[in-house]
Amino acid sequence: MTMCFEGNRGMLTRRLSRRSLLKAGALASATLAIPGEWLAGASPAAAFSQSDRLRKFITPLRGVGGAGIPLAQPDTKRQAWWQPGVTHYTIDIREFSDQLHPDLPNPTRLWGFGQGSAAHFRHLGGIIAVKRDTPVQITFRNQLPSRHILPVDRSIMGTENQDNRADVHLHGGLVPWTSDGGPHAWWDPQGHHGPSFINNDVLRPGGSVPANEAEYYYPNEQGSRLVWYHDHSLGTTRLNAYAGIASAYVIYDDYELGLVAAHHLPGPLDPRTVYLAFQDKIFVSAQIAKRDPTWPKIMPHSRPGDLWYAHVYDPDRWDLAPEQPAGPPPNPSVVPEFFGDTILVNGTAYPFLEVEQREYRFRMLNACQARFLNPRLVYAKGPDYKEPGSFAGPAFVQIGTEGGFLPAPVYLDGSSLEAVSGSNPSQLLLAPAERADLIVDFRNVAAGARLILLSDADAPYPDGDKINDFHPGNPETPSSRAGFGPNTRTLLQIRVKARVGAANPSIRLPGALQPTDPFVIAQEPGVPTSNPADASVRRLTLNETSDEHGRLIQFLGTDTPVAGSPGFGEAYLDKPTEVVKAGTEEVWEIANLTGDTHPIHFHLVNVQILSRQAFDVDHYAGGAPTLTGPAVAPDNNELGWKETVRMNPGEVTRVWMRFTLPVVPFTVPTSPRLVEQYGIHGAEYVWHCHILDHEEHDMMRPLVVV
Repeated sequence: MTMCFEGNRGMLTRRLSRRSLLKAGALASATLAIPGEWLAGASPAAAFSQSDRLRKFITPLRGVGGAGIPLAQPDTKRQAWWQPGVTHYTIDIREFSDQLHPDLPNPTRLWGFGQGSAAHFRHLGGIIAVKRDTPVQITFRNQLPSRHILPVDRSIMGTENQDNRADVHLHGGLVPWTSDGGPHAWWDPQGHHGPSFINNDVLRPGGSVPANEAEYYYPNEQGSRLVWYHDHSLGTTRLNAYAGIASAYVIYDDYELGLVAAHHLPGPLDPRTVYLAFQDKIFVSAQIAKRDPTWPKIMPHSRPGDLWYAHVYDPDRWDLAPEQPAGPPPNPSVVPEFFGDTILVNGTAYPFLEVEQREYRFRMLNACQARFLNPRLVYAKGPDYKEPGSFAGPAFVQIGTEGGFLPAPVYLDGSSLEAVSGSNPSQLLLAPAERADLIVDFRNVAAGARLILLSDADAPYPDGDKINDFHPGNPETPSSRAGFGPNTRTLLQIRVKARVGAANPSIRLPGALQPTDPFVIAQEPGVPTSNPADASVRRLTLNETSDEHGRLIQFLGTDTPVAGSPGFGEAYLDKPTEVVKAGTEEVWEIANLTGDTHPIHFHLVNVQILSRQAFDVDHYAGGAPTLTGPAVAPDNNELGWKETVRMNPGEVTRVWMRFTLPVVPFTVPTSPRLVEQYGIHGAEYVWHCHILDHEEHDMMRPLVVV
């Protein structure tokens, strides 16, 4: 891949929107470099669509199981090749339609997981709940049609292959690399597969496997936590996840069940445990021909109510380098970040949730493409109670993250309506892929009260652009009206009703939590942790520059400049640099040279955040950065295990990790792709940014364990 550098651009790009830069008169020449025929006569400013208005809070939240989001059911007829003592599932991946809001003119066409015919599929279906040390094997059957429901950019790697490829990653799972769903382990319904796909050779050796089937094995040797599984196909990850190929995977253990029994914590499938998966979408509008003139040409089968995705690299929104050796961006094109205008919760736009005057457990997943969330409860204002008022609702007590239980419960005030900033906040902040396990107390909320689950985190984070913040009163989003969408702030309405029946015993969690997976690094809240003396230190960087079409592109890299350029970013297909020995421990010091906060996700390993520290970005030339401020402790609700870590601009983030491979009852070979392409014998994982547009283009690197 060709990279273009403009002065220090490879070291730092301050993420002002193109709109802001044009107001200042900057980069005007970039617009002149775009041929008029690029958009087939369409104005770049008109190439970003909006959802039509949808009434808020008229449909109930979908719960888990029953008439809500389907729970996957295990197979009952055993096959000869199953591993002994393994629970087996057969799950299809197919196209289906689901009515995500009554006001949408058609059911929305989606791709996703499920069982049975397409009529039984629902968005985010296929939820699995399993107890620790109960291994699971899944046969995934790829039933996807050849035509994608979203525009595919052919200029990025992977898209020269079939559009209906699938590749399942258990996000947060401790799994053998052959079941990790790395980007090169894709397969399609016709039996084509990526160079790292050896799933069936490992788990169904010597047998005849249908062309569209792939085997995955999950040991589940982890403590209680909410993980999730989603598509990870090279070149189409962002599209497939947005299309709906994602679902929840709940692991529970005896420690959690002990908290349920002795401390009255609602259990993993208790009616008072509410799962909340957030996604931001845009629906194809009835006015699509005006708002996005090229959409009907590139997506002729799309209809109002289907999903829309940004496909034009619009220089009124994003920086575009004045020089483009390969010509201007194509259409469809990848974009720097996609922000929707409509928030789905559990697959429904603007739902409401009824709760009684009891304590509840909320388990949240930010499954957005790029949008950060800072959820908190506020009382709704009259007369229709569909907009937030100024009074704070019940606070959250956070007890867990995506890595399981915290060392201790953390009280989250939630009283401020300002976005989270700084260390040890009183609010909850969730980057894409982060999760939170929360307790919320409605016992003292008046029956009949209405609350709004509100978020106003900047998009992009932390220096946002108002064009991505849909709410009434924002002059940049004039289509927003009270009581209707588009709206990205009001996630969910909660209706409190009087308790029926006996009260539940009060939740009384211990002051210190001791999960099944013990913490290795002892940490004191509010105090940064020094690097362990016996751990080697690896210095890495987060980078941004422009690609051969002048588009913003993000990279991971080392602290050594790439030969022939002033930057440090390495492409995903460059020779692996993060090659580690199984069983060893390292501290990674990751310097963010960009203007974004990046949620960095590590496959295989959980980490403990040690500290963050400001450094001199503008003069960074490699090696150890020049530190400009004191080390700062991770937020109190970031202590313990994490696998998705927010890395702020202008800071070095230090994380400790141990590279332990899972123990499984079969032989796991080394990656044939790594041997063939790089001469490396090892297990193939990756680490990447979970802003999916960044990951795809090209903020991902191999993590190889030898």
